[in-house]
Amino acid sequence: MSRIRSAATSALGANRRTVLAAAGAASLCAGVGHVLRPTESRAATAADASTASRKGGATAPLAPYTKGTTLASVAAPRTGTRYRRLGDGPGWAQVVRTELAAPKPGRADRRTAIAAFVQFTDMHLTDVQHPLRAEYVRAADPHAWRPQEALTVQGAISLVERVNALRCAPVTGAPLRFVMATGDNTDNNALCELQWYLQVMSGGRITPNSGDPRHYEGVQNSDLKLYWQPGSTARDGDKALGFPYLEGFLAAAIRETTSPGLHLPWYSTVGNHDTLQLGVYGSHADPYLAEAAVGGRKLMLVSAAEAGKFAATNKNGLDPTGSGYRDFLAAHARGMRSVTPDEKRAPYTPADYLKAHLDPAHQGAGPVGHGYTPANLDAGTQYYSFRVSDDVIGISLDTTDAGGHFEGSVGTAQLDWLRRTLKDNKDSYAVVFSHHTSRTMTNTRPDPARPGPASVGTPATRWSPSSPRTATCWPG
Repeated sequence: MSRIRSAATSALGANRRTVLAAAGAASLCAGVGHVLRPTESRAATAADASTASRKGGATAPLAPYTKGTTLASVAAPRTGTRYRRLGDGPGWAQVVRTELAAPKPGRADRRTAIAAFVQFTDMHLTDVQHPLRAEYVRAADPHAWRPQEALTVQGAISLVERVNALRCAPVTGAPLRFVMATGDNTDNNALCELQWYLQVMSGGRITPNSGDPRHYEGVQNSDLKLYWQPGSTARDGDKALGFPYLEGFLAAAIRETTSPGLHLPWYSTVGNHDTLQLGVYGSHADPYLAEAAVGGRKLMLVSAAEAGKFAATNKNGLDPTGSGYRDFLAAHARGMRSVTPDEKRAPYTPADYLKAHLDPAHQGAGPVGHGYTPANLDAGTQYYSFRVSDDVIGISLDTTDAGGHFEGSVGTAQLDWLRRTLKDNKDSYAVVFSHHTSRTMTNTRPDPARPGPASVGTPATRWSPSSPRTATCWPG
């Protein structure tokens, strides 16, 4: 039992651990990479092309270990098929990566740890009652909505607790120096989700609820068989596949909980769900969407054909401003259900995102701004660099495209800044963080706020780093 009482604790005895196990568990990613001694960041502006060097003494490594890590065991289905409870399964084998260099014999004896950090990615802290959420796409694709989504805050708190319990990097024994969250920290680009994310990371009390403060209002108490109805004994599609009846689940999921906050300093990288409404609609999205986000009507069910057409439109980037979504919702106005309006569901802007990170209330273990600085706010940028150690710099990119769609790209101004930063630090190793992978950098829509040269796609094949010591750290 976790030492932190969570919102998944009810009078009926449901606690966070048992609820996560019964629901199949929310999936959150953490990984160990290479970096050492974080210091202050430098905002990425047109005039800022260098980072200050910081000296620091070497820290003796601790003993490597496997207990409590994915090297020892990972969650796996216990028995049976369909939905089933999870238990401990075999650990993951270490894999030698060969993309950058061929492995040589005896490398384990020559290896020196220059850094160790923790990576979070795609936490998607989700307001599951948000009026604009398109859960109904599940009618065409069963994977488009997941029964455990109401537990994203509780799952993220458990992740923070786990990281706080780590002694050092498991394989090398090097001390862990910071955590980097590489984007999609929120799900619907809602102010309440941004608040939850910052409180999870820096510590504090969180009530993962919006709308009516007394009870949940959403698809999981709608009596619609398309969704798991945990508090109802009626048969639904998920129960037919083995999902449980859990009385008190929804009340527990929206109850106040507490995050201890990370004990390590943490940094933040932006993702498309942190910048665009629903992760796809651009900075000049139809104003109707912002109104609907805080309003009192929610669409929960459409036909499979309509759901499939809607999903295909967004997958192919055919509605970057959301005007098609406005028309889609208007056409289904009579099928909407009433929910409690809430201003906390309003979409937040990139400036809101920066101000929230710079707010002293969310400083936690630091650093101030978690990579972002007032210079970012002045310049309207969400990328930066920070000196990690004498010979390592960290670089956080903004790969979201304000023109819309979930695929990423890098603007020409940012790419020029990156090249200058690498050139000015050619004697250092560079670890580059971004939300999108090299294979998803295919979006070259122009930024409506910055008309001019188009964004640059697939940067992994187009960058010409000034130093052969450059590496990338992609999420996943």
